[in-house]
Amino acid sequence: MECVTRKEDMSPDGRLRILMEDDGDMIVVVVPASDEQSPSQSVQFCTLQGGGNSLHTRKALVALMAAMRLDNAERPNDYSGEGIV
Repeated sequence: MECVTRKEDMSPDGRLRILMEDDGDMIVVVVPASDEQSPSQSVQFCTLQGGGNSLHTRKALVALMAAMRLDNAERPNDYSGEGIV
């Protein structure tokens, strides 16, 4: 499984996490700021072979994952979360 996490710009601890499972499915997790009461929320987009119906969305998430890696490399913040699930 691959994972990239990026801290948001507006709070010290809100994060966006993108995971790519070994079968290619993509999971998006929003980790809210600690002062929010809501728990983390996630959504999953599957490959065509896995029954996916959002192939363009899944492709965009792969691109977002790459963009987050670039941001983490070029402008690191306190928590890049590479490889952390």
